[in-house]
Amino acid sequence: MPKSKNYDNWVKQNYPRKCEYCEYISNNPAMYSYHKKTHDPIPEGKLCDHGCGQLATIINTHGKYTCLPIAQNCPEYIKKHSNFVKEQWKRPEAIERKKRTKEIFLKKCANNPDAIEKSKNVRRKKSGLITPEIAKEYRHYARKVRKAAQIWAKEQGYNLGQQTYHVDHKLSILDAWNANLPINVVNHTANLQILEANKNSSKGSKSIISVEELLLLIN
Repeated sequence: MPKSKNYDNWVKQNYPRKCEYCEYISNNPAMYSYHKKTHDPIPEGKLCDHGCGQLATIINTHGKYTCLPIAQNCPEYIKKHSNFVKEQWKRPEAIERKKRTKEIFLKKCANNPDAIEKSKNVRRKKSGLITPEIAKEYRHYARKVRKAAQIWAKEQGYNLGQQTYHVDHKLSILDAWNANLPINVVNHTANLQILEANKNSSKGSKSIISVEELLLLIN
């Protein structure tokens, strides 16, 4: 008859859990385990698995050797991911989804165009984006920033969700856009933090650091 396990010294591990080697924090046991692999030694001469030709400096949570701690900063990764996204948007289901979204928007505008335009003007004035052209430019910028930040958070093991955790920018995206900061600066790890959903909603779009403070942290 097999011996029963001894649980006398067993201690329940609470999450979120901080890595013993770095500042990484995870609220997911599996992702925490994957993250620990990133601290394994890199074989001498090992090249980045994304094919950029640079030496690997870290093992990411998927077990791939990468040249940079954040995989999406690898030039070859960016190229492959961009081509992948372009191909996805060419699929019939993606084209149909864009068509349906446009039809719904136009239907709402037809029902009450004045109210919609008034709402847009209020949001533009509140954010400082006075003209529709400037607002459109900002939306494109913000969409790219948020997408890259979410990819980073998921690769670090964070379990994001509308009601759980959000990835937040200490210097807000709007303030970064007004300062003409490039996306890689806005999404530098020094500017990212993981917040509980309710705390992030309460914070809103306010910045908790200035542009000068962010650049100082990066340097």
